[in-house]
Amino acid sequence: MVDSVRAGLVAALCCCALGVGAEPSPPSVPPAVIPPGYHPEQARDERGLWLSLEDYEKALSRSALRVRDRALNEYVDGLVCEIARDYCADFRVYVMRNPSFNASMAANGMMQVWTGLLLRVDSEDELATVLGHEIAHYERAHTLAQLRRMKKDMAVGSVFDFLGGLLLGVPVQAGQMTAMLNVLAFSREEEQEADLLGAKLMADAGFDPHATYRLWRNVIDEDAHAEVKREEPSPFARTHPNSEVRAQTLEAWVASAYGATAGPPRDQARFKAMLAANMDWLMDDQVKTGRYGRTEYVLGRQQALGMAPGALHFYRAQTLQQRGGEGDDAAAKAEYELAVAAPGVPAPAFRNLGYLLWKENDAAAARAQFARYLAAEPSASDRAMIESYLTAEVGP
Repeated sequence: MVDSVRAGLVAALCCCALGVGAEPSPPSVPPAVIPPGYHPEQARDERGLWLSLEDYEKALSRSALRVRDRALNEYVDGLVCEIARDYCADFRVYVMRNPSFNASMAANGMMQVWTGLLLRVDSEDELATVLGHEIAHYERAHTLAQLRRMKKDMAVGSVFDFLGGLLLGVPVQAGQMTAMLNVLAFSREEEQEADLLGAKLMADAGFDPHATYRLWRNVIDEDAHAEVKREEPSPFARTHPNSEVRAQTLEAWVASAYGATAGPPRDQARFKAMLAANMDWLMDDQVKTGRYGRTEYVLGRQQALGMAPGALHFYRAQTLQQRGGEGDDAAAKAEYELAVAAPGVPAPAFRNLGYLLWKENDAAAARAQFARYLAAEPSASDRAMIESYLTAEVGP
């Protein structure tokens, strides 16, 4: 829990990828303010906040939530450097295991990329949209300005106490919440600048700028699939503006700057290989959120990207089992049966179907699935328990 709070605190102190929106007209792209290799001239005046960021970065680097897979980190680092170019050496990127859609950049060059973002982009171009937005916040000195606003408007301890309270579920008075969120939020102008400069940065690096507005329309679509109130955005996300306004602004600007029609799509092989290598735990984290409408939406997006039918039915079955509503067990069993008969089925599908069959006293069918599980996963950590079902004389 401590690691989770730390990650959330740092993300809140940084600029969120879902920032305050833009006006529906295509203004000019603002230039960078901070040069490559910049170190704040007023760091001494902001010493307390700056040291806090450095302390949290140290904690973040040691966090159990930090993804340490070398290939995934190299992939994300590589995209950041493609977009940042001369600023590449100024950034340290931390991939954090959090199933929500987010990325952030701190004033000291510390970037977080939450793993939920990886499931919610359809291409490297869309991922580059978010990364470019965060890099633009840094280049325009928005993150440094935010740090100075925090120092001016309230004690840093109050901000951290407030953020910790929200993350731990401690009630916070509405007036206090509004005041704190106002300090952490970026202005409409800052977010518009980051949108436009970020779009230019990613386009200059060879990414499709038309992905910028497609990304925000996907955000709108997912929000529409939320089944219940608890699936709606956090208090931080509720400070952000209408995503459709943002999408309209970006679409108008991109059409003006690059033409109304997107060019040839960027090669998806590298992006799809990244997803395939990490899909099991990415989807496992998403299923565990209990946000069933959003999970189904993510599955639909992944199906369009080419997710194997066996995996698609498996994750859908897991979602139904976790929900546990009336008829969900029967629906989950049907999905598992489709999964084990389809290509690309994850090995646990055989085991999970076996458990459901065992509960129905169909011991012979259950044993057949358990045997398939052990054949597909010979070094399974639960092998001894599964073998006990294979040798049991009767069902439950």
